[in-house]
Amino acid sequence: MSNRIKLKGTGIVPDVGIGKALVLEDKTKIVIPYYNVLEENIEGEVERFISAVEKTKQQIEGAKNNLNSDLNSSHLSIFDTHLLILKDQSLIDKTVSLIKEKLLNAEYAFKEVIKELIKKFKSIEDVYFQQRREDLEDIATRVIANLQEKDLTASLDLKEDTILVAKVIHPSDLSLLYNDKVVGIATDYGGVTTHTSIIAKALNIPTVVGLHNATKVVLDGDIVIVDGIEGDVIVKPKESETSVYIEKHQKRLNLEREFIEISKKDSKTIDGERIYLLANVEIEEEFPSLKKFNAEGVGLYRSEFIFLKHAPDLPTENAHYNFYRSLCDHVNGEIIIRTLDLGGEKFFHEVLEKDEQNPVLGLRAVRFCLRRKDIFRTQLRAILRVSGECERVKVMFPLISGVDELKEVLEFLDEIKKEMIKQGEKINKNIKKGIMIEVPSAAEIPDLLAKYVDFFSIGTNDLIQYCLAIDRNNDKVNYLYKPSHPAVIRMINRVIKSANENGIDVSMCGEMAGNPKFTTLLLGMGLRKFSMNAASIPLVKAVLRSVKISDCEQLVERVLSMESASQIERHIIAMNHKLIPDYERLEGIKL
Repeated sequence: MSNRIKLKGTGIVPDVGIGKALVLEDKTKIVIPYYNVLEENIEGEVERFISAVEKTKQQIEGAKNNLNSDLNSSHLSIFDTHLLILKDQSLIDKTVSLIKEKLLNAEYAFKEVIKELIKKFKSIEDVYFQQRREDLEDIATRVIANLQEKDLTASLDLKEDTILVAKVIHPSDLSLLYNDKVVGIATDYGGVTTHTSIIAKALNIPTVVGLHNATKVVLDGDIVIVDGIEGDVIVKPKESETSVYIEKHQKRLNLEREFIEISKKDSKTIDGERIYLLANVEIEEEFPSLKKFNAEGVGLYRSEFIFLKHAPDLPTENAHYNFYRSLCDHVNGEIIIRTLDLGGEKFFHEVLEKDEQNPVLGLRAVRFCLRRKDIFRTQLRAILRVSGECERVKVMFPLISGVDELKEVLEFLDEIKKEMIKQGEKINKNIKKGIMIEVPSAAEIPDLLAKYVDFFSIGTNDLIQYCLAIDRNNDKVNYLYKPSHPAVIRMINRVIKSANENGIDVSMCGEMAGNPKFTTLLLGMGLRKFSMNAASIPLVKAVLRSVKISDCEQLVERVLSMESASQIERHIIAMNHKLIPDYERLEGIKL
C-alpha cells in the first residue's frame, strides 16, 4: 500500500525539483520566559536588551555582506528593511519603558511590543502585510534568541539533492538557500510577494508556498517532488511518477531556452506590422525578467507597492522618486507610472475608510487621491521630478469615469507643475498623460476623453468585472467572468478604434493582453501595444509572428456579429489553430 501524499499550494517558480526532505525547525517556538526583575537590576536588564539588539544588527549586516556577491541590491533590501526596523527608536523606547515600568524581563517586554505591532498589521487586509508580519516575527526571534544566547545561524552540510520544508523561510534562513543541493522549497505559509518567493525567484529554485500542513505530513528523508508549475507537492511518489516529473523538468529547461530565443526575435507580424510588447511591473525583483524576455518598456507600473512597502506610514516624495529613478535606470523604452490605485479591497493605511458597504465601488484610486490631495501631491511631485531627468516617464490615472473627473485631475497636475517650475525644479512640462479605461462609462465615451490625454491603457481585469457585474474573486459567480462576452469585445473594439481615430496611443495592460488566445483578435481590432507579465512576452510574440493583420481583421469582423461568449471563444480558438502552426502547444503552456 502506497503512502503517497499530494499537497496543493501556490507555485512560485515554474519548474520541478525532486529530492529528500529536510524539515526545518520552527524557530518561532522559542520558549519566552516571563518574570519580574528586581528594581536594582533594571538598568542591567535594559543593557542586556540593548546588547541583544546590537548583536542582531551585526548578524544581519554579516549575512548581508556574505550574500552580497550573489544577490542584487533589490534582494539585499530585505536585510535593509530589518536593519531599519531595529534602528526604529520608538521600538527600542517602548520596550525599555515596559521593562522599567512593569519590571519585566527583556524577552517578554520585547515580545509584547512586537505582538502589538503585528496586531496592527493584521488589521490591514492586504497580502503584502504578510511579508511585513514575517519581518517582525523574524526580528523578534533573532533578538530573543540573542537574549537567551541561542545560535540560530547554523549552516547545512547537504550531501544530496534536498527539498527544504518549513512553515515559512525567514530572512534569517536565507543563507540556507545558497546551496546547490537545495533543489526545491515547500512552505506551509506564504504568498507570491513574501521573502521566500522573492529569493526563490531570484535563485530559480522550484517553490510551492501556502501548503498549510507540509511540515505535519512530511518527514526528514522523505522523497518529495515540488512542482512549481501546477503548485503541487508530492510526498513519497511512485517510481513511475518520479520519471514523469524528471521529464517535465527537462521540458521546462528546453522551454525556457526556447522562450529566450523567441524573445530576441523581431516583434513583427508576417506582413511586417510592428507590435510593441511591454511589461507590467510591481516590484524591483521583476527587473531581471524584463531584460531576460526583452520587454520594450513598462506599460504599467503599479505604484501601490511603494505605499504598501512603507505602511502603516506614508511614503515620502524621495521614497517615490528613488523607485521611479530606479525604474529609469533598469528599463529601456517608455515607463508608464499609474498613480495610487488603493482602496476598495486593497487597504493600506488608516486614512482609508474601511466602513464602506461596497468598497470596490467606493472611495478608491483617483477618487481617494482627489479626496486626499496631500498624498496625491507627494506622488505627482516625485513623478514630475523624475520626468525632468527621464523623458520616457509617463503618468497614468486609474478608474477615470468621466470628463469632469479627468479635468479635475489634470488641473491638479497643472497646479503642481506651476508650483515646481516656480521653485526652480527641473520637470518635463509636456509629460505624456494617460488614463486607464476600466470603467464602462469611460469605455462608452473614448472620443470625449481622448481630447484631454495622450494615451489610453485598457485595463481588462476591472472593465470586464464592471461590465458584466461579476466579482472575479467570488467562487460562486466567477464562472460568468468571460473576456469573450460580446459586450466586452464590442467595448474594447470601440475604445481601440476611437483612440486610433483621434491620434492617441492605445495599449492594453489587463490579463487579456498576455493571453495568447486573444492576441489575434486584439491585433485585428488595431491594438499595436500590449503590456503583460514579462514571462508572457515570448508566447504573445510567437503568436503575432505567425499571423497576418488582414487575417486578424477578418476574425474581428466575424466575431462582432456573434451573440454569445461561447460562440466567440470557439471561433477564436478555431481560427488560432488554423492560422498558427504551433498553437496547440502554445495553448497548453503554463507560466
